[in-house]
Amino acid sequence: MGVVHLANAIETRNASRAIEAIQVLDCGRAEQHWEHRYGSRLPRLWWVFFGRRWVELPLQAFLIQHRDGLILFDTAIDPAVQLDRGYIGQAIGRFLLPRIFRLHLTEADRIDHVLAKVGVSAKDIKTAVISHLHFDHVGGIGQIPQAELIVSEDEWAILSESYPEREWILREHIEVPSAKWRQIAFEPTEDPLFEGFEGIHDVTGDGSIILLPTPGHTKGSISMLIRQEGWRPILLVADLTYETALLEQNRVPGTGDRETLLASFKKVRLLQERMPDLEIVASHDFAAKEAIARATHPNTTQGEQP
Repeated sequence: MGVVHLANAIETRNASRAIEAIQVLDCGRAEQHWEHRYGSRLPRLWWVFFGRRWVELPLQAFLIQHRDGLILFDTAIDPAVQLDRGYIGQAIGRFLLPRIFRLHLTEADRIDHVLAKVGVSAKDIKTAVISHLHFDHVGGIGQIPQAELIVSEDEWAILSESYPEREWILREHIEVPSAKWRQIAFEPTEDPLFEGFEGIHDVTGDGSIILLPTPGHTKGSISMLIRQEGWRPILLVADLTYETALLEQNRVPGTGDRETLLASFKKVRLLQERMPDLEIVASHDFAAKEAIARATHPNTTQGEQP
């Protein structure tokens, strides 16, 4: 898709368009177990300790230029999780992390630095939609204290459970004084497009950015449907799957609740049947940038660079 510098465009945007641009932000690299990404019938602790196949894991967030302000879908990872030994408070977490992920991070992968690379100040982010509370999706909230942070009520409720840190939801980096969290509930809708979903949440009030409940990876995971005239619709599914092709194959990853994941897979595929040109985009999929380019430049001829 190429680097899109948005800072100057904010002032000159065409008010008739709800969304001017969406960009995949490269927030570092890691490795995960093959079983983690592609699924396994073996117990999770087996492949954590004995798995020997590792695959690359891109760490990505999404920047949406809406006419009402800049919106992030997730805030990626804080490099301090690798660079600062004290970032994870529990000893068991510090022990397990390198056995689950091989992180390859630098300070440049922090969300404010990533935004600066594309000409955007972190201070200009108005809203961040948090797909779920795992540490590699909320790691940048401290860099955008002015932004409203949207999370589902079901996801937020996990913080009240015993030891959410065991599922890599790190309270000390979520319940921070500067964070402006807003919990949302999904409202029923009579729109047949969303039949099967428990409800929707319209982020901007104009129908261009709709949140949908897609639990399974965590109890309150959400996806974001983006619609703009002239584009193919885009569904950002976060970690519902690690690759779009795996969702299409009904192949669940090695973490999360299998039955709940399969139920959410089915709802997403039904949505795709109603929207045949829907581009489904997973946060840790190397194909994300290509999918966003296809959606936002649907008339680009094959072989041309958008």
